[in-house]
Amino acid sequence: MDKEKARKEKEQVKSLVKEAFKYYGKDVLFEKQFIKYYRDRGMSKDEVDRLWVKAHSMKIIRIGSKPVFCEKPYRILGNVMVFRLLGKEGV
Repeated sequence: MDKEKARKEKEQVKSLVKEAFKYYGKDVLFEKQFIKYYRDRGMSKDEVDRLWVKAHSMKIIRIGSKPVFCEKPYRILGNVMVFRLLGKEGV
């Protein structure tokens, strides 16, 4: 893939991904929010998964996890995946 084509593809993916972050008004989204946004707009689960994998590989988003816990009694119940939009411009 030539550089110009790669640049255009990255801009398309970035623009598409930023829609969800802009919709929620945040720079960090839970995986469920990200998936719901695109599923509600007609994308299949597989298409959404390919989108976030591609966005991560292009360094548009960073993927992490946050613990889910109960305070009384304090115990960790599990964790959830989160996506953080990268870049100076934010949402």
